[in-house]
Amino acid sequence: MEHAEITATSLDGIPLDRPTEIVNILLVDDQPGKLLAHEAILSELGQRIIKARNGVEALGQLLRHDFAVILLDVNMPNMDGFETAAMIRQRPRFEKTPIIFVTGYNTTDLDRLKGYELGAVDYLFLPVVPQVLKAKVTAFVELARQTQIIKMQANDLAEHNRLQAEQLEVIQKLNDELKDANAELEAFSYTVSHDLRAPLRSLTGYVNVLMEDYGSRLDEEGRGHLQALYRAANRMDCLTRDLLAYGRVARESVKLEPVKLQPVLEEIISLTMPSHGKSPNIKVEAGDSQVLGHRFLLEQCLCNLLSNATKFVRPGTTPEVLIRTEEKPGQVRLWVEDNGIGIDPNYHRKIFSIFERVGELQKYEGTGIGLAIVNRAVQRMGGTCGVISVPGEGSRFWVDLLCAAPANGSSEASAARKES
Repeated sequence: MEHAEITATSLDGIPLDRPTEIVNILLVDDQPGKLLAHEAILSELGQRIIKARNGVEALGQLLRHDFAVILLDVNMPNMDGFETAAMIRQRPRFEKTPIIFVTGYNTTDLDRLKGYELGAVDYLFLPVVPQVLKAKVTAFVELARQTQIIKMQANDLAEHNRLQAEQLEVIQKLNDELKDANAELEAFSYTVSHDLRAPLRSLTGYVNVLMEDYGSRLDEEGRGHLQALYRAANRMDCLTRDLLAYGRVARESVKLEPVKLQPVLEEIISLTMPSHGKSPNIKVEAGDSQVLGHRFLLEQCLCNLLSNATKFVRPGTTPEVLIRTEEKPGQVRLWVEDNGIGIDPNYHRKIFSIFERVGELQKYEGTGIGLAIVNRAVQRMGGTCGVISVPGEGSRFWVDLLCAAPANGSSEASAARKES
């Protein structure tokens, strides 16, 4: 059996390795002159044209290629066009491939009916009109190209979905590993912080004994060393205490309940502010505001905000602190405003990270954990926090939490809370 000839052309300079741009057209005729003539007409379409000189060659090509359309001569020796079409239709892969019969003889209605029953989509009579041939073939070429593009897009989408599923699986695995690592880290942090406090208390106690019983026997340099040791031990004790608080905030089981802010704030102030000496001026205007919160987390948050507000002030300045609430749709915003040293806006987000002490804050005692506790506690209650501040003009820290009751019985606030 002779091999069929293949002519590959391109359209507008598109390379032939672009499968979405080029489709195959099969020309089947036992007369070389007709094959060349039809090829010349259809080459203008810019598709790949494959020629076969009989039915056997045509069937061989069908084993190697898919075709947008088949131009099939009816009158061929040994195996005519009808027989070839019948053989083509026996293959499921080519059940829907368009076949256009080409004949040089007048066909009867029965012949045409037979051709249509075999899956023919049209008949062309010789001599073929080039414009008609191109128009008929173009329609099937465009249909095949669009079908090919859709198949490739479907394959690309399937591959994309597969890769995305793999990525999600990897992300989930990493999240699980990160969760386990965080849990181990929190447990480790809690254990270390807890176990360190006992020897630190012993160290501080021994330093006090040395200062009281033997301080008079030491020179000024020796007493200075003891005082430095006491300060270092005290700072480490503060650090471990804050680490314990941060770890508990991260681990605490959270069940949100209505909490009235005014009594909580008054209790915190009475327990944390000095009862003698010069005290900061603290004013609370929380009214009847209620939030959906967790008592322990809320106390941790407010204690640290109040501590910062009274600590970071210029030497010789009496701290002035105003704590007030602002009703918002479905939320309560708690403000803690002070007359402190202020914070550079470049550091406003950074200060809520653990161990971050920036700008002038570094000149004051602290562990850099307080605002991290605030941020973590607020997040666990489903809220947000932030600060408005510039150096030298004090700071205004705010915390947004869900409102537990409509302000002044307002139905609008109730509806907003439900939507949130």
